[in-house]
Amino acid sequence: MTARPRLRILCFGDSLTAGYASWGAIHHPYNEMLESMLSMAFPDLKIVTAEDGLSGATVKHGFQTRMNAQFLAPRKKKDDDDEEGGKRYDWTIVLGGTNDLGMGFSPEQIFESLQEVWNVPLAHKCKVLALTVPEAGIKGKIRERIDAKRDKLNALIKGYKREGFHVFDLNKAVPYWSMTETDRAKYWDDHLHFTPDGYDLIGNKVGMALVSLLATEKANDPQRPQKRRRLFRGDDKPFDEEAGDPAAIDQGYVVVRRVDLE
Repeated sequence: MTARPRLRILCFGDSLTAGYASWGAIHHPYNEMLESMLSMAFPDLKIVTAEDGLSGATVKHGFQTRMNAQFLAPRKKKDDDDEEGGKRYDWTIVLGGTNDLGMGFSPEQIFESLQEVWNVPLAHKCKVLALTVPEAGIKGKIRERIDAKRDKLNALIKGYKREGFHVFDLNKAVPYWSMTETDRAKYWDDHLHFTPDGYDLIGNKVGMALVSLLATEKANDPQRPQKRRRLFRGDDKPFDEEAGDPAAIDQGYVVVRRVDLE
């Protein structure tokens, strides 16, 4: 029996990757939900995730050493989930910068260090999904300063371009201040960390982003066999509702034919 192909994903970062909650009494990393989602989306793949989150870690001090250990350090033993063809992981998801901002490092300093961290997996033919830094529930004048620095850092992350490098805007996907009080109580544990439900929400959001990237990658694979197009009665018939301005919501319907989906 042929073994299923594997997709190996490293989730790397600080306490937000480790799933820190309830002042450290609970750890519920988002990679658990991520793995579940990807397994449902791609049942033909064996999804293997690894979590390397360290509470209190900063991008400036520690991330580089740990990332090197993930890709350069020799394995103690080989098993079925070990590297194939020199690739230890297919994707690395990186989330970091929250602690650096709190310690006073500038967005430019953090971004420079992030690039060095991203370079490690990219050099090993491993794609990178960088997550933007989420909000913090800090009040008062300090909020304006921290928000401005976070916005600058996130803009630098989103503006970075390199082959194999992708970005998911976690800051926008899981906000703090624009959530309802009910949702905030459900998903946020304190002003920096999430509840187990919150980490599951992150896994869900990141999972959807990665599913989309993988689906696009698969569709653009030149070795993928082309599916023969089937024609059905009416596929070439124009609909009256298709006339008008497609940007105007009050003019007609959105029509999708079966042929458009193939």
